[in-house]
Amino acid sequence: MRAVGPISESVIESECQRLGHKLGWRLFTCPMQNIETAVVAMIAINPGGDTFEPPVWSVETGSAYVVESWKGRSPGQETLQRQVRRMFEIMNVRPEEVLSGYLVPFRSRRWKYLSRKSDSVRFGIKIWREILRKSKVQTIVAFGKDIAPLIIPLLDATPRTTHATGWGEQTIELYSFGADCRLWCCLTYRRLSCFLEGSTRTHLVRC
Repeated sequence: MRAVGPISESVIESECQRLGHKLGWRLFTCPMQNIETAVVAMIAINPGGDTFEPPVWSVETGSAYVVESWKGRSPGQETLQRQVRRMFEIMNVRPEEVLSGYLVPFRSRRWKYLSRKSDSVRFGIKIWREILRKSKVQTIVAFGKDIAPLIIPLLDATPRTTHATGWGEQTIELYSFGADCRLWCCLTYRRLSCFLEGSTRTHLVRC
């Protein structure tokens, strides 16, 4: 049974059932060893989908953004997978070396449709507090307006600076936490292609 501190696969499964989530759960999109080896993390809000999928604790064969087949595409060729890999390339980090996963492990069609949201968030924060206690991560990427107010207090992060993205009023918000560690909260996945070019790409490199 795989676990991080007191959080195990069975604990997540029990909580999934207790909260009435019907579409399953997923925690990491990377190998479990990355908890202790990664210096870069990417955290998304929760796994998407409108049908049940079997639980996934981790992806021991590499990064889900490289090795998995999504939406009927060849492994690693779904648009989001390619965009995330492009982001990692700009950051000069290999996908399989990134600590990546979901803040809240329970699947929903969209975040706004997730039931028992407060309880689910509370459980997800508990999981990631254990994960980050064991990690050496120095830079965390968090996507979307929904995740920022949840992860900032988890890290006790303080505002550092704001960068315009060149995409309307969207910005990249930089925070600091711990001993010279950085959190940046930015655009949703659906805007990721715009995020990876032009002036925004320059800010990403600087981060």
